[in-house]
Amino acid sequence: MMSPAEGFGPTVSIRPARVEDRDALGALKLRSSLAWGDHVEALLAMPGAREVPAAHLPYVAIAELAGEIVGFVTVLPGDDAARAELEDLFIAPEAWRKGIGTRLVAEAERRAKTLGAQTLEVAAGERARPFYETSGFRFAASVQTDLASAVRLEKDLC
Repeated sequence: MMSPAEGFGPTVSIRPARVEDRDALGALKLRSSLAWGDHVEALLAMPGAREVPAAHLPYVAIAELAGEIVGFVTVLPGDDAARAELEDLFIAPEAWRKGIGTRLVAEAERRAKTLGAQTLEVAAGERARPFYETSGFRFAASVQTDLASAVRLEKDLC
């Protein structure tokens, strides 16, 4: 199941999440969310900002670098079989801009196709929007999240 990330040699791999990863994933999610310095008080008060629901674990792929978790992506089945939702994509701040997010988006696409989806959707804030657009996602709608207004982006997988 492990596959080396391109350009990183054998030390970066993608693997399925395990139950024992849940606390580390929650901590990474919060640390990554706080790194920009936006919405700090709201994030600290929001229990969901520091946890990955147990029901999501079968849908989580983890990126490891030298045996350490440096990122993860969650891809959930959509409301209809033709769609999947990229629910979470978090990278450890010290691992930003090293291609790990791109690698996890590729894994998200692969997983979405495995679910039978033809379209992968994501809600993204303005900071993340350029990354997703560079990855081939396009604007679908404006949305409101718990923290701010955002955009819903989608990518055809066919």
